[in-house]
Amino acid sequence: MSKFNKILFIFLLIIFGCENEKEYNQELITFIKDVSPKNDCGYKVAVKPTIDGGYIIAGCKSDSAWLMKTDPYGNKSWERTYGLFDYWGNRSVFQTSDEGFLFAGWTGLLKVNNNGEQEWITKGVEGIESKYPYYEDIIEHSNGNYYAIGGPVTPNNNTNNGGQAILVKINKMGTILKTKYYGGQCEDDLFRSIIESNDGKLVIAGEKGHGNQSFPCSFDFRYYKDIYILKTGLNGGIIWEKTYGGDYLEKGADIVQKESDGYVVIGESCEHNYDIYSCDSKAKVIILDIDENGNSLNQNFISGLEFYEAGSNLSVTNTKNGGFVFVSQPRNGGYTWFYKWGEFESIIEKKSNDAGYGGVNIERTVDDGFIVSTSGNILIKTDTELSY
Repeated sequence: MSKFNKILFIFLLIIFGCENEKEYNQELITFIKDVSPKNDCGYKVAVKPTIDGGYIIAGCKSDSAWLMKTDPYGNKSWERTYGLFDYWGNRSVFQTSDEGFLFAGWTGLLKVNNNGEQEWITKGVEGIESKYPYYEDIIEHSNGNYYAIGGPVTPNNNTNNGGQAILVKINKMGTILKTKYYGGQCEDDLFRSIIESNDGKLVIAGEKGHGNQSFPCSFDFRYYKDIYILKTGLNGGIIWEKTYGGDYLEKGADIVQKESDGYVVIGESCEHNYDIYSCDSKAKVIILDIDENGNSLNQNFISGLEFYEAGSNLSVTNTKNGGFVFVSQPRNGGYTWFYKWGEFESIIEKKSNDAGYGGVNIERTVDDGFIVSTSGNILIKTDTELSY
């Protein structure tokens, strides 16, 4: 082979090798995976995509926090159990900027490296390790700190309050820098979801209790609530706070940014007219569109939500075309409920009978499909059109 032909051969190998690599990277992957650990204790997991195209999964095993890392096909790379008490409640997990992982659960926080080796654990509420924060969500802000939210928690200096929402600022070493409480004087105020705002602050969504007719706070506290949304500064100072709802039940579950200014909040609604048991047949999904100042631009209601007193599972994420997709559990017609919509999206509604038992959280993936965690510890990886 001549020198020229050798050079040409190597050049073609590089070109076709790059094309094959590009083709592999764009490969569409779908699957259904049962990721239940041995001695599982939670029966639902949280999931987030990782920078290598795989996934990090958070759950519990043997009454302890548990993490599993998978490859892009949902196959296990590693799993570990840690010394953070856990057997119940919601969890949040994501990959941090140092390529490790951060877990938030109802008893505290757990930070591990890229191989799942523990770096630190922070338990309880600032100053009281035995008091649980009931964390629902956590993010890494562009300022380098972590922000966790949850509740309800009785503030350390207020023994008369039945429970407030909590925001905690944590540095990369796991040291709590700030703890702030929010809400009213009724039971069970809590935050469910936090994101960095479009201008680098914090926007938080959750639920806030209110009265029942002449009673300032209801004895049936989980049935008399409003959607509760705040924008705060980076130390928790309130920039604005608003509630959305009427005399009965509305709860905020998740919040995402819009491509234009503003946010979309997903939640639940039940106009029970003081008959709280009717929520089993009246519960609806509420989609709330707000601007940067929290003003309501639009509200849509979708019937058929499976109702749970402590809060129905609901999660929303963005699509590649600027739309949105939520997952939940329908009241009938299936187990896991998918609903996609948007200005440049065709509405797609699916109710799965063969995968999972109600959507817990949904995230967009590198191939513009979606990864969904469900009750029953089933993961569903879909394509852009929600097929799998």
